[in-house]
Amino acid sequence: MKHREFRYVGEPVPELDEQEHAAFLMNFQRSILLSLEKRNLLTTSQRERCLLELEKQYRLN
Repeated sequence: MKHREFRYVGEPVPELDEQEHAAFLMNFQRSILLSLEKRNLLTTSQRERCLLELEKQYRLN
């Protein structure tokens, strides 16, 4: 896979507090799991189990 580098040239990036950052990561991971399920690389039960583990992990932090 070819290495690519991106540079942000728009407005200043807003700073996220800890809760916003955690919510962003959770939604990002959720979207990855949904994508894997859509491509038949995960079953529905596997996705649900992963989501439960992610939610448990975020509650502990």
